Amino acid sequence: MSRLTDLIANAKGKDPQLGADLEREFRALSSRLSFGLNFERHNPEAVELPRRPVRRGDKVHVLPPRGSTAKGDQRLWLVKAIHKTSKMAELTLLGAAGGRATQ
Repeated sequence: MSRLTDLIANAKGKDPQLGADLEREFRALSSRLSFGLNFERHNPEAVELPRRPVRRGDKVHVLPPRGSTAKGDQRLWLVKAIHKTSKMAELTLLGAAGGRATQ
């Protein structure tokens, strides 16, 4: 916060009206914080949703065949496209340039 208050003070020195407007808006926003803490809203990077249908743009893990005791692919893939007729999806490994198709 001190950096922001320093910038507002600098703005007041160059343009008093702009500085006053910025300070008023800053105080209005800072008064909305609950318990004096600043919590930022965010979306989780990855959440397991086992029964949700896969859609283009989803991040997925490739699981082993049902009934198998093998450990699945632990890498994270991005679904680029879904081919409904063949029940296949085009996947791209996150952090890599290559793609792969899987069921």
